[in-house]
Formats: sequence, structure tokens, C-alpha cells
Amino acid sequence: MLRVALYARVSGGYQKKEQTIESQLAALKEFAATEEFQLDAEHFYIDNGYSGYYFDRPALDRLRDAARDGVIDVVLVHDPDRLARRYAYQVLLLEEFQRWGVEVRFIEQPAADSPDQKLLVQIQGAIAEYERARILERTRRGRLFWARQGRPVSSVVPFGYRYIPRGRTEAPRVEVDESESEVVVMIFRWYVDEGLNMRQTALRLTSEGVATPTGRSDYWDPSTVGFILQDEAYLGTWYLNKYRVETEPSGLRKRVVKRPREQWIPIPVAALIDAELFTKAQQIRAQGPRGGYPLRYPHTHLLRRLVVCKACGRKMTCLNSKSKGHVHPYYWCRGKDPHRLTGKHSYCPHPTAPTDRVDELVWADVVAMLTDPQLVLEAWREQYGHDDAQYAEVIDEESRRLKRQLSDVKKQRERILIAYEQGAIELDEMMCRRDTLDSKAVSVQEQLTRLKKHTEQKIALANLDKNITEVCQSLGSKLTTLNKRQKMELCGKLIEKVEVDDHDLDIHYRFPVSSSCNRAREGAGLFMQTSPFLPLPGPDLVTRSISKDRLQSNKLKS
Repeated sequence: MLRVALYARVSGGYQKKEQTIESQLAALKEFAATEEFQLDAEHFYIDNGYSGYYFDRPALDRLRDAARDGVIDVVLVHDPDRLARRYAYQVLLLEEFQRWGVEVRFIEQPAADSPDQKLLVQIQGAIAEYERARILERTRRGRLFWARQGRPVSSVVPFGYRYIPRGRTEAPRVEVDESESEVVVMIFRWYVDEGLNMRQTALRLTSEGVATPTGRSDYWDPSTVGFILQDEAYLGTWYLNKYRVETEPSGLRKRVVKRPREQWIPIPVAALIDAELFTKAQQIRAQGPRGGYPLRYPHTHLLRRLVVCKACGRKMTCLNSKSKGHVHPYYWCRGKDPHRLTGKHSYCPHPTAPTDRVDELVWADVVAMLTDPQLVLEAWREQYGHDDAQYAEVIDEESRRLKRQLSDVKKQRERILIAYEQGAIELDEMMCRRDTLDSKAVSVQEQLTRLKKHTEQKIALANLDKNITEVCQSLGSKLTTLNKRQKMELCGKLIEKVEVDDHDLDIHYRFPVSSSCNRAREGAGLFMQTSPFLPLPGPDLVTRSISKDRLQSNKLKS
């Protein structure tokens, strides 16, 4: 007696509602009764809601396993596109079943055992694949068309909104979900005003039992908070068509790629967050991690997240080693040396730097920057020039000359209009001369604007001497009373990064630094070694040279 299996499949939710699975099973059972086949419910393989465009279908996998194990002899399928939409997949499955001695019969046509019938099955599979491709393309173009008209074409909306489907007389729309929108505002306020990081925000939401975007109330993931904080939809514009799916050259994997911003399609929605609050949140995110997991030794490293290895360009990790009950902090680089051949042991040749010496040198330089007004004044003068009286006279003379030119241009323009009204020149000549004068007037006005801005900078520089002296004197009395945590916060605001190499240490400040100030002092040099333990101290002569570049680097060289 033949052992018979039934296979049925539908892909979309609409087909589920129409109960096409039941209709397929009814037709298959009727055909089996006609052929006097004995059916066993154990061998009913049903993929309800799975696309025929892919192999990854649970019922199909079980059917193939049963055929491989010799459990079945015949497979009944309604038609070829129920087995697979792709012609290549149909051929592969039919050959696979044939190899295992299992007959596949499509009840809508005779068995494909002759060349003509095989060709018919192949052609039908190709047509089914072509039809699905056309359906997908028409759907994609239709969605783009309606999206460009301002209609939401996706029911998956950002957290804080809900999708209202199309009615008899109403188009689909997106409305504010009152409860979720309150959570969104709360997240931004906690992150910006209260200074919580994403993990702390997620923990508070979980402790208060707030439902996540997926409906869970037992756990908020910090990445979910991050997605909410960077979503521009809360400013009043929800963007569709932001991503596209690409298949890798191997054809085995797919990846999601963000489209260029000009291809995004804006959909207007109600704003939940004002622009100022959203901008502050993005600025905080751009500064890097804030807070995070509780640190075992939170105040051992002054330059946490600021030290960069000059050899490989990677940020150095803050670590501590213990020896005889004492904690020895140091900065450790895990990078690889780009100048060596790639290999298993091609690690960075300068992996460690002692924290005490690095922090001491950097903090001494920061104090010098903030307590010596001459350094800041020199930097401003190098950038904006000197404020001597002779230079001021030159600026005044240039300003008067440009104003005379602008006045002459206006007079010439009036004379050209009078000449045209009197018939001395034609319209084309008048328009050509007028355009030339207008371009000249715009150029002169731009020069005047730049000169005015330069003059304002000179005035500010003239008043800077007194103001910066008062500021430096005020800071000098407070810097000595700062604790380690306050010093860390101050360095994070003033310093962009600190690059460390053998005996070199470059401090990249966030403000202008003069290049004419060179000092030398005796002290502990920056000695580095490849051992992951704290190096032994050694005296060295450190020369501190301040150079001005794009990031304004202050160099400590041995």
C-alpha cells in the first residue's frame, strides 16, 4: 500500500482569511479518495503563512526529511507554485524527491513523467515566478506613489504613534498614542535634564513597569531607548523609504543599507518633542557613552575615554593591576600594529601607559592653560592678528573705500535707468549694464560684511586682555579644590583626545592654543613598555611645546 503525504501552502494573511488552506486540503483529499489512496493525518504537511519564494519553510523541511527517510511514497500537491514559486526551486525539489524514490503528483495536471509534461511544469513554474515578481514590483511602486502623496503605507509606526487603517471614506493616517507619547517625552527628559544614560533609563522604565514598543513590561533594552532618542519622527516628520535590502555577492546573505537622505519620503505627523530638546539629546549622544555600568575603581583614571594610542589609532582601555595589596592603574591598548604584517601575534607595540604619569602631565598642562592668560591671548592674536593702531587705520581706510565704491555703483545704476527712459540706450543694453553693476554691488557688500566682522573681532580682542585675566584669576583659586570626579569632568569638556606614544604625549584641546609658548621642566618622563603591568618609574626631561593645528595640539616630548 502506498504511503501518501499531502502538502499545502499559502503565504499572505489575506489567503489565511480566505481559508485557501482548507480548500487545498479538500481538493487533495477528494483526489486521494478518487485514486483510493489511504491518508494519514500524520503526513499532512501545511505551511500556513510562508512564502513560496524561499526554502525556509518548516512543513517543507519535515516533508523533505520524511522523503529522505523513506517514510512516504507519494506527495500530493495542488499545483507547482504551491510547492515553490521559483522555477529553480521547483526543479531542485522535484529532482530531490525523484532521487529518493518519491513521486510528486500535482492534482491540477497529470504527473510530470514525460518530456512534454516536464516542460509544462517548468514553464508553469517560470510563469508563477514572473507573476510574483510583477506583483512585488507593482506593490512597491504603488506604495511609493501613495507615500509621496503623504499617506502612511506601513502599519509599523514609531513608538508613540498608532496606525489608523483606511476606512470607507477616510485615508489611512497616523495618530498620537497618548500613553506611549508620554513615555517618549519622559525618556527625553530623563536623558537630557536628569543626566541618565540609556542603560539607566531602561532600568527605570523596567522598574516602573512601562510597556515596551513590543508590548513587554518586564524588560527594556538600552538599544530600544537609543532608537527612540535618535528617531526624527518625534520632530513632526516620519521618513519612509529610508532603507533597502541588498544581497551580498555570495548570494547567501542579505543586508539592510540606508538610502541617501534625498531619497527618503517625508510623512507629516504630530510632533512630540521640540527641536531644542531633540538637538540636546543628539549632542549628548555624539559625546559618547555617559555613565554606564558601575565601575569598581571609578576615579583611578583622570582621562577615561580620552586616551588614544598614536601607534594604531585605537582608544586605550582603563585597567588596574594589583600587586601586594596596591592597585596600579594604567591605560592599555588592544589594537594591532598597522606597520607589521597581519598575523596571530601582530599586536600594537605600545600597549600600556602608566596612568599616574600621564594624568599628572595632562592635568599640569590643563592648569597652566587655565591660569595663564598670556597663553590664551597669544592664541587669539595668532588667529585674528594684532590690534595695533596702524592696522586699525588700514581697516578704516579700506572700509571708506568700499563704501565709496558702493555709492558709485548706485549712482551709475540710476544714470543707466535715466538713459533708457530718454531712449539713449536699448532695453538689452540697459539690462546687461544693470546686471553687471548689480554683481559688482553684491561683491562690494560682501567685502564690507567681512571687514565689519573682522573689526568686531578686533574690538573683542582689545577687550579680551582684561576679561581673560579676571577669568584666569578666578579659576586659579578653584582648581586646587577640585576632587578627582570634578577634574575628570573638566578634562572631558576641554580636551578632545590625548595621543600617547613611546615618550610623546599630544593633548588635543577643544579651544585655540598658542604655538609660541615653549616651556621645559624636570619631572617623571612617560616611559612605556609592552608588559601589561605597571612600568617602573624613571626620571626624564619633558619638553612641552604647544602647536596650533586644526585640533590645537599641545605636545609633551621627551
